[in-house]
Amino acid sequence: MKRSISLLLCLALLAGVFAGCATAPAPSQASQAPASEAAPAPSEDAAPAEEPAAQAEASVPTGDKPIALLIPSPVGDPFIALCVKGLEKLSAETGAELKIIETLDKAEYEDQVRAMAELGANPVYCMWGDLSELAVKVAPEYPDTKFILADVYMKTNEPNVSSISVDPYASSFIAGYLAANTTEAKKVGFIAHADRPVSRRYRDGFIAGVHHVDENIPVEVAYVGNDQDPVKGQEVAKLMIQNNGVDLIFQSASRSGLGVIAGCADQGIKCIGSDDYQGDVDPCVFWSALKPFDEALYVEGKSVFDGTYESGDKAYGLAQGLPMYDQRDFDKLPKELQDGVLEIVEGIKNGTIQVTEDENVVK
Repeated sequence: MKRSISLLLCLALLAGVFAGCATAPAPSQASQAPASEAAPAPSEDAAPAEEPAAQAEASVPTGDKPIALLIPSPVGDPFIALCVKGLEKLSAETGAELKIIETLDKAEYEDQVRAMAELGANPVYCMWGDLSELAVKVAPEYPDTKFILADVYMKTNEPNVSSISVDPYASSFIAGYLAANTTEAKKVGFIAHADRPVSRRYRDGFIAGVHHVDENIPVEVAYVGNDQDPVKGQEVAKLMIQNNGVDLIFQSASRSGLGVIAGCADQGIKCIGSDDYQGDVDPCVFWSALKPFDEALYVEGKSVFDGTYESGDKAYGLAQGLPMYDQRDFDKLPKELQDGVLEIVEGIKNGTIQVTEDENVVK
């Protein structure tokens, strides 16, 4: 009897061992096993592991986090609308939601920049100087977030910050060339919203283009004092026309510039628009000096998603293939002026017409 019981116990133990072998976890699931025993050696035909590549791309956005644009002006501003156009293109291509934040209270600038970084937005675009300065300040706290400072001439050494500008010198020079060849009164005007570095680039490029044709043509200059006041922009334009006798005005005054265009239309004179194509604002706008910031913002943001982003200050313009004018305007010009525009573009490219950034003049 004892011998039978012992035999039965042995058989039960053997059955348990075989059952345990059949249900043991796969080597990859056995967290306690040594590395050498956790998985068999891969065969020569096995695909290489993808984990290192995935880890290397962890900081590259994949579209599940938003793109943020912080602006200190309403979306209705023509220049802001141009910028939004470029970021809508980026959003459509990447699948990332575009968040536009109107940061109209300076006291909240820093909190709003931080909020977008905390949200995981990447990249975070900050428009103009005040927002850009705060972005540089907080950037070290968010090393995985790329901050793009827009429409500023700002140098930064932070590895996750780039500043981009589009130089309007070339397009303004072309506008000046056309103004000098179009004016009958031999007197033209320039109106901006304020005497600031970007406005000076427009102003000086325009004056240089006018004087490239005829140094005796005076260029009257005025400032609205506000970039969001079309009514005042219209008043400034009318005063310039009535008091100074100009018969053509080049405006670079953001939303106030729409008022300048209205003033030119009321007084029956020609106008040159800026930033984006403005021939659809009023027929008096026969030319627009483009500042294609939509393309610059798109290209810079695309580099974040592509993993090719580089920090530092960058200038986009004619050398990078950005357009200086709209083909619709060009097609309406007489043949001799078309040839003149093409000659100027080629001259800027080959250096016979030099844009000197250090002196802020076009020679």
